[in-house]
Amino acid sequence: MLQFSTDPDVAEQQMNAIIFYLTAFGYIDGDFDQNEKTFVKIYIRQLVAARAKAAMPTASTAERQEVTNRFVAHFHEVFEQIDAQVRALFEEAVADAERPEEFVYAKLKLRCYEIFNTFDPENRKELLATIDDLIYADGSVHPAEAKFRDELEALLHAPQKLVAVAVEVEIDAEEPAVEIAATAQVAPRLEDHPFFQKFEQHYSADPDVLRRQSEADYKLMQNVTAKLAEQRAAGAGKLIGAQSVAALAGQAPFLDGHTYVHPVGPDQSYELTVLGDLHGCYSCLKGAIMQADFFAKVEAWKKDPTRPNPKLVLLGDYIDRGRFSYNGILRTVMQMFLAAPDHVYMLRGNHEYYIEYKGRIYGGVKPAEAINTLVGHMPGEMFEAYMHFFEELPNVLLFDRTMFVHAGIPRDQAIDDRFTDLASLNDPELRFQMLWSDPSSADYIPDDLQAQNARFPFGRLQFEKFMNRLGCAMLVRGHEKIDEGFREVYPGNPITLLNLFSAGGTDNDDLPESSSYRTVTPMACTIHVNAGTARVVPWVIDYKRWNDPARNKFFATAPEIEHKVG
Repeated sequence: MLQFSTDPDVAEQQMNAIIFYLTAFGYIDGDFDQNEKTFVKIYIRQLVAARAKAAMPTASTAERQEVTNRFVAHFHEVFEQIDAQVRALFEEAVADAERPEEFVYAKLKLRCYEIFNTFDPENRKELLATIDDLIYADGSVHPAEAKFRDELEALLHAPQKLVAVAVEVEIDAEEPAVEIAATAQVAPRLEDHPFFQKFEQHYSADPDVLRRQSEADYKLMQNVTAKLAEQRAAGAGKLIGAQSVAALAGQAPFLDGHTYVHPVGPDQSYELTVLGDLHGCYSCLKGAIMQADFFAKVEAWKKDPTRPNPKLVLLGDYIDRGRFSYNGILRTVMQMFLAAPDHVYMLRGNHEYYIEYKGRIYGGVKPAEAINTLVGHMPGEMFEAYMHFFEELPNVLLFDRTMFVHAGIPRDQAIDDRFTDLASLNDPELRFQMLWSDPSSADYIPDDLQAQNARFPFGRLQFEKFMNRLGCAMLVRGHEKIDEGFREVYPGNPITLLNLFSAGGTDNDDLPESSSYRTVTPMACTIHVNAGTARVVPWVIDYKRWNDPARNKFFATAPEIEHKVG
């Protein structure tokens, strides 16, 4: 029988981990049947009873039974919650060439690997023995279950090539301090702004009207592409040979390839408004811009440059999921960039990735609601235009010693093979991987586990090593749906990793009724950069205020083209 910590909080975490582990194995053969679920519930009771007996040696049988029943009921509820979480993984976005089952398989393997690393060797043996009992619970061993178990055991013995290197990494004492403030409530100064109102229009079901709307959006993409080309021409080649951001100090901001760089001088101060994934949630975008009072701050800075210089950083994933992708989020973000190109950073997400197959354009992520909704309505040339436009979007912003990117860092093997200096951030393969990766709670992820899917994990030590290589003190990412909307991934770590998600809302009319994003509290954050410090203030986006037709013309009339879900 597994041995639990005497610390109640740690023991609770161990129990939750075991329940996840057992649940994951139940899904590996594609059918978590009633026999397997009954086994898990019985095993939970056995574990709780053993814990109660060890913790209450002098208690009466009735007292122990009462405590056991109470905790069994609690952990059975935990089991139901974890079961729902695993089932929800089948709805996550995956790359076009992958099946959802493959993604879920890799995700479950990662989580089980993380769990194993929280147990000592003896308890690992007990956990594997428990799994052996589980996979026999339905009377037969499914080949997928046996394969999963053997792969997991092999991962536990895989060489951790990073560890020997990681202990040599030293955190530079000169790195800017990063402070994470408490969540704030930010009230808007104004209810609306003329900038937004002229863009708030549904796509028409009338082919002639829709063609004119498409032509306007096409021209908008051309203008953004031209401005990006102008920025690239001015910054071309500046990253070559630079081994860290420190080598770029004193330069004017520039765009080299797909990487923005913005050094910060000792007497300069900035206020960065940062938004994570927006996914067609136009009320979240409009609400955040109005709450931040971004337009007024840009105008005030132009009149008085001694004020903090305002910037808007968008981490990508503008489309899909919500109802207002191309005509809401993407159109508005492009217009903001053109209106203030030195203040707006429009980064690429993994959903801004289309592919061509046999003359037709497809979303590179499944499901792809934006393109699927308009197929058969919008001219096919527009989807090709979006595909090419997405390829133009920058991937990375290095602002002082903070890195902004949609997802995370590349695979270890790709870094070893392809990374030579900061110009390597423009390598197409590294750029693609940085659209997909996710942080793990484990210190290190073996190569085999990283190679399983386009959406792959990286560990804490791998993150630290890559950030030290760049000379960065913080990474801010989106990509991963988190219900709290804002999370410090490795609290207490010398290098900060933040996860930000700006789409969602339990009663947000931007989202279909069935959307899993309704569990998310959409968040933004403000980062105050001044004198080598970065102070991060997360805040809640007041999306509901802009679900109102008086403040958002999208809700003044019904859409003419029905949004396709999934």
